[in-house]
Amino acid sequence: MFSPRFEYKYRVEPTQLERIRQIASFYLDPDEHSVDGSYPVNSLYFDTPRFADAHEMDEGVALRSKVRLRCYYRTPKPPFFIELKARFGSTIIKSRAALTPEDAERLCCGMAPIDAYRAGKPTETLDQIREVIDSREMQPRIWLNYQRRAFASSWGDGARMTFDNCVEAQVVDPSRPLSPDPSGWVFPDLDERTVLELKFLGSAPRWMKQAAEQLGLNRISVSKYGLGAFSLDRSPVISGLVEA
Repeated sequence: MFSPRFEYKYRVEPTQLERIRQIASFYLDPDEHSVDGSYPVNSLYFDTPRFADAHEMDEGVALRSKVRLRCYYRTPKPPFFIELKARFGSTIIKSRAALTPEDAERLCCGMAPIDAYRAGKPTETLDQIREVIDSREMQPRIWLNYQRRAFASSWGDGARMTFDNCVEAQVVDPSRPLSPDPSGWVFPDLDERTVLELKFLGSAPRWMKQAAEQLGLNRISVSKYGLGAFSLDRSPVISGLVEA
């Protein structure tokens, strides 16, 4: 299923967080999936042999995309979703398909996700994502994990605000792609700042614009995956590739 939306990003200082959350509480409700206010997001990013997606994000290429396998536990476990996220400037189009653990493993190993096809459900989205993976010779490259606090509108306008911090990354072990090393995480340099994302359909709600102006927030182009990839550039797997 495709979900077109707009997305603005900011880096927020720790001293600004509480004020932003206070403003958000007037217009948004805590995300229904949050436990104790936040939840982990764990993503396995696919990329080309020379990390083309990481380069495009670092260079701020306007038209770009990324493929990732996502779950919502620090230690990967189902449900798993394979996602294709395409960006056209500030416009985001995201599609995703659910996978069984076995299909997630197969996809990471370059094999067909046979459970999805046996289920007899529509597979157009999965087919599209597989075509992107195959045509670009993409492989699982980097795990990225972070903690997310999210707020969402109950008015049907698609407004959403997320705060992502405690970002960690590590290189994927090809022999066990769904099992990141608990001691292998590296912390990208965010200077203790949080990545704030404002998401909405159509035009930005007035209150979002006013809040950003009042707090002096400046929009930036930042990719958590890009930060993770370049923080790992001394890895034997990545050295010389993300800088080539």
